[in-house]
This record gives sequence, structure tokens and C-alpha cells, in this order.
Amino acid sequence: MAETDLQYGEKVRIEPGTSIYSVGEPLASHPIYYVIAGLIRIGIPLSSGGILPVYLHPDSVFGVVECLLDCSRLTDAYCMENSILYRWDREGFDVASSVSWELALETITGLTRTLRIMNAEFGDRIQNV
Repeated sequence: MAETDLQYGEKVRIEPGTSIYSVGEPLASHPIYYVIAGLIRIGIPLSSGGILPVYLHPDSVFGVVECLLDCSRLTDAYCMENSILYRWDREGFDVASSVSWELALETITGLTRTLRIMNAEFGDRIQNV
């Protein structure tokens, strides 16, 4: 998706080593992100106490699930290298994704990727319960 297609939010630069958000934090004013450039690591907490890392490259959308559920953060987000992100508040994201099929597609792709990863990690446990 072209950077010029991003609208109704704001662009931010994030330095390597910066925590974007942590598990349990309440949602910030601009909780949904799109990776323009750089590398972001999402950490999914495991019941064993470990963290399952998921690496997000440009054109990835993250932070959507908690907004849909209206809950505090379920994962960590950490900047691995100099990154440029675009971020929205919930209303701005709703408008942006309704006028940009590319953004809607990237959002759906990201959500299904996360579900596939979680299914691979937790699917055995759910079937054996």
C-alpha cells in the first residue's frame, strides 16, 4: 500500500528498543498501527510463561484485536529496528479502512496470520481438552 493512501491518523518514528505497548496496558489514544518501514516484534504470552514472538514487516497492521474486544493489551509490541509507523484512533481506523480496500485487506491478512500462528501453537491443547 502506498504511504500516500494512509489517512485519518498520524505517522510516527520509533527507535529500536522502544516498547510500543505491553500486556495489560490500557489502550492508548491511537491504539492501531501500520508498519510503513522497519521491524516490530509482537510477543504473545504463553501459558507456560514464555513468549511466542511474531515479527511484523512493512504493510503489517497490529493492535486491532484489543480494539475489537475493547480490552487492555493482550500482547507486547516492541520495535526491533528504526521504524516508521502510522497509527490511528479507533474512529480514524474505521474510516481509513472503509475507504481503502488495501488497508482492509492488510488488516484481514494480519488477523488471519495471527490466528494461524495461535492455532498452530494452541490447537493441540484445545483438541485434547
